[in-house]
Amino acid sequence: MAKDIEKIERCKIVAENRTNKIIEQIRLFGNCSNRSNYEYKDEDVKKIFAAIESELKETKQKYQKKEKNKKFELLAKMAQPEIWTYKKIRETDPYRILRNYFFFTYNRLSEENKIITSEDKEYRCMNTGLLTIYDQEIIALFKKSSKKDGLPWYLVGFFKETDKQFTMHFSQIPQLASYFDNVKDLIYDSSLELTLKKEHIIDDNIERFIEAGYTDKRLINVLLDAAKGTLEKKLKRTFKLALPFYYHNTDTGENKIQLLAPLYFPGSPVKLALVMNKIKSDANEYYEGVTVLPVEWAYMNSRLIVKPDEEWARIMDEVDVQPDENLIQNSIDKDE
Repeated sequence: MAKDIEKIERCKIVAENRTNKIIEQIRLFGNCSNRSNYEYKDEDVKKIFAAIESELKETKQKYQKKEKNKKFELLAKMAQPEIWTYKKIRETDPYRILRNYFFFTYNRLSEENKIITSEDKEYRCMNTGLLTIYDQEIIALFKKSSKKDGLPWYLVGFFKETDKQFTMHFSQIPQLASYFDNVKDLIYDSSLELTLKKEHIIDDNIERFIEAGYTDKRLINVLLDAAKGTLEKKLKRTFKLALPFYYHNTDTGENKIQLLAPLYFPGSPVKLALVMNKIKSDANEYYEGVTVLPVEWAYMNSRLIVKPDEEWARIMDEVDVQPDENLIQNSIDKDE
């Protein structure tokens, strides 16, 4: 007990000292904003703050309790083996992709009224869409909360379809989330032409290109042409490289399937993914690249429908930037 108190006091002293130093350095950095003494570009400032915010976020995660990850750790162990985070944050956030998958699946099932309630109204359950290594459905079980000031339901845990914790409350397995009507929409047709809506891709996404390390629009234009050529060659050989993505506009309610494919800029790791719409008209049918997303966003969102292949796994191992899943949908809505 005495040792614990000693550790707490030591932490307070060290943490307070280091916090004051950090605040002082930030204030000193703020002095650099005075254009009478310094000159700088806005894009450089954005890079600086992005680096600071990234480091702050990663450090904050180290202090968060590991309790919230315990249930997802169990889910990951129950499910068939898969990559559930990015290589760069494997130690600090081992289930980033899995959490995103679960929350988005929950929202979709809620939209479709596929989350079912027990006869006594005390429990709810949903189909996670994941299978055990023995191909059993994995079910998420919720219980009604007794706390008046909290959420109405809390997650009890994850169970196999044959587990007593599930079967004692439910007699049927809940339905899977549905994202498409025509399976053909999920598969890239390499016989169709691919065009790029360059003006929109470049002008409306310049910040994403800057974050990926590209600032010159003329250079980006050339790189897009080169990446398009490489992508078309790869898609003719591996159509699975184009991942289906469920697009839902929260403002308009529009739902549709888009395809996401990595952009291979010469000499650089993949950092951006091309979003493609399939355009159908009486006279023609083709794909149109309409925007770009950070490649990690593309992976997280496409995972709702399919498990990406080995090429995508290799790409994700090279990812440097980790997305804030709470901002993903808002950013996607702005692209259309």
